[in-house]
Amino acid sequence: MTSSPCLIVVYDRGAATVGEIAAALPQLASVVFVTREASEHTRPLLPLLQDIGDVVTFRESPAEAVGRLTSARPDGIVTYSESMLPVTAELAAELGLPFHSRDTVRLLTDKYAQRRRLHATGTDSVASRLITSPEEWPGALRAVGLPAIVKPVRGEGSRSTYRVDDSGGGFRLVSRLLAAEPGLVMEEFLQGRPCHPYGDYVSVESAVSKGAVSHLAVTGKFPLIPPFRETGQFWPAPLPDEELRRVQDLTGEAIRALGITTGITHTEIKLTNAGPRLIEVNGRLGGNINDLSVRAVRRDLVELAGRLALGEAVDAPPVTLNRVVFQYSNLAPSRPCRLDSLSGQRRLRNAPGITGYRTWIRPGTPIDGGVSTHDLDLIRGEAADHAEMIALLETALSHLTFGFTLPDGSMDFCTPALGTLHGKEAGRVSPTASPDPTRSTIR
Repeated sequence: MTSSPCLIVVYDRGAATVGEIAAALPQLASVVFVTREASEHTRPLLPLLQDIGDVVTFRESPAEAVGRLTSARPDGIVTYSESMLPVTAELAAELGLPFHSRDTVRLLTDKYAQRRRLHATGTDSVASRLITSPEEWPGALRAVGLPAIVKPVRGEGSRSTYRVDDSGGGFRLVSRLLAAEPGLVMEEFLQGRPCHPYGDYVSVESAVSKGAVSHLAVTGKFPLIPPFRETGQFWPAPLPDEELRRVQDLTGEAIRALGITTGITHTEIKLTNAGPRLIEVNGRLGGNINDLSVRAVRRDLVELAGRLALGEAVDAPPVTLNRVVFQYSNLAPSRPCRLDSLSGQRRLRNAPGITGYRTWIRPGTPIDGGVSTHDLDLIRGEAADHAEMIALLETALSHLTFGFTLPDGSMDFCTPALGTLHGKEAGRVSPTASPDPTRSTIR
């Protein structure tokens, strides 16, 4: 009798939940989880992980786990977590398993290094500079120009990401951010072409097997809330065929330029009047993308990533749909406050086209504020076409009312609307001013 293969899953917060992993991977292989002992996300989930497979933990270095993993005779290794990409690359190298090389992971997790490689290979020409001290601001300003984007060298979820339009404000922003960040990337601002009521960017979901790239789907987006906070996504993207081809071609060039030879990638592309431009390439499954895939075409991308890690030849044709499958999230305010109430969930769940609704934050939960994307909830739905999707969402959102309490004790009751933050037009967030906790308008 042939024993099942062994798959290492390097686990932490990421694009696949424990439930998704449990549903997808044990049918493929015996699962061995690797995780940090100190992970606040993983610690309460250990009993669930132990129900699915063996668990190996480490304190300081993943090298501590190599001996136990070697004895398991693993056949593949995978992660769905951005923060665990370096750990997975180190373990893969020690165990002789296919994964991103250490150099490729550096390019995938260091935004400046990625920009330099893409520029050096002629894949894209976005101007960028590394800033590690405020004194470097004038040189970066001369090299990149304005308007520009400033963001951490490493990070996800739009953390500490701002648009800069003037030199003085940029210098103050950089000085403030560098108090908490070891380095920042300043890069030219890519002006999107008009795409209303949709976002001016898309993502491309790709599978890579032994260097061969297959594009699974191009994901449409809803408009960002300033400065760069994501609200949701949908399949398929509303792009004409020629633009779709150019987006996919650019993605394939970027994947090859970064040396990606195996796994699933999530590449973000800006849609400009001059054509598609690269925002960034991520070397793992995109957030909430598996939910879209399972609902749209019954294709489990958590499972697909496992099969790729095990070296299987995978047949994953591009997505073809005669309807639109979507997700939308209301975002937590960028100002400090407390969520005190939420009403209208039952009416929303019963609204036409809505197939599911889940809240992530309970009433009574304090909200720290800030510009990172912090979801309050997740709305799932389906529509016959893109125009119907917009109409269904506008109706569904009108049923909800959030109640927030500010630090001064005042209340703000907000009904969300598509493309705005809690029913109010979200003006540009000041990158230099500290949030005013006494202001009653929640944004």
